[in-house]
Amino acid sequence: MDDWKDLEILTQNDALVEVEAAHDGLASEPSQLHAQFENASEHLDEVRQRHTEVLVTAGMLPESNLAQTQPERALAWMVNSLNGRLNPHGLSIPLLGTSLEKIMLKAKTTEDATLVQLNVSDGEFEPLVKEFPLPQEASNSLTATFLDGRLHLSW
Repeated sequence: MDDWKDLEILTQNDALVEVEAAHDGLASEPSQLHAQFENASEHLDEVRQRHTEVLVTAGMLPESNLAQTQPERALAWMVNSLNGRLNPHGLSIPLLGTSLEKIMLKAKTTEDATLVQLNVSDGEFEPLVKEFPLPQEASNSLTATFLDGRLHLSW
């Protein structure tokens, strides 16, 4: 026959275990559950990053209304894609390994913004061409400086 083993029976006091506040189910707020999901979902970070890369690579925002109402986002994405820095009165882009002769800048003013075209040629390869919007007030005092391998635009 089978051997039986004793099973310990706990009293009610022994069975009590501290339970942590629930962050799931009906006891919690939907905003808490959404925030928990946002923080725990690493796959969404990758999707966001790839979406941003596609927008930067394309050099434009598919949301035309967003591009018209918030041109600073297009500028920030372009500057970040080139490992540059953006500040309230200008920006700087590292162009290490190139010379001033290979850099060409063009600017034009529209009703909504000042557009700048950066063209960096590199001999046998296709030139790097980026267009980006600056704030409207940049057209009055836009200056470009190339120092120590970095292009500085100020306004």
